[in-house]
Amino acid sequence: MGHPRFLIVNRPVRPDLGAGGTVWRLLGANNRHLGQSQEIFRDAASCRVAIEEFQHRVDQGRTTICSMEQGQLWLWRLELDGRTVAHSARGYRRQRECQYNLARFLAGARSAADTARGGVG
Repeated sequence: MGHPRFLIVNRPVRPDLGAGGTVWRLLGANNRHLGQSQEIFRDAASCRVAIEEFQHRVDQGRTTICSMEQGQLWLWRLELDGRTVAHSARGYRRQRECQYNLARFLAGARSAADTARGGVG
């Protein structure tokens, strides 16, 4: 099995959503999508810079778990300096699953492979 890694993804421009851009996703050792950036970046270079800053400061983040859709799904998010920088890739049916996946995301972010060599998907 591999190691957790950041994947830089270029989003195409969509008429219904406006401008595209670049986002990062954190993939686990098994290629499972653990979480992603909240912010959309103008290019891969600015996204890499944001990943490096995020990795250095991940332990300073404030995590929040909340329910949505009248309590049917649980989501997590991570804030730095009062702004959301990362969020769950999907909603979870149980709060404990959301908490578990948040812990997996944080562990993966701390140990992720160097993004400078990471691919652009």
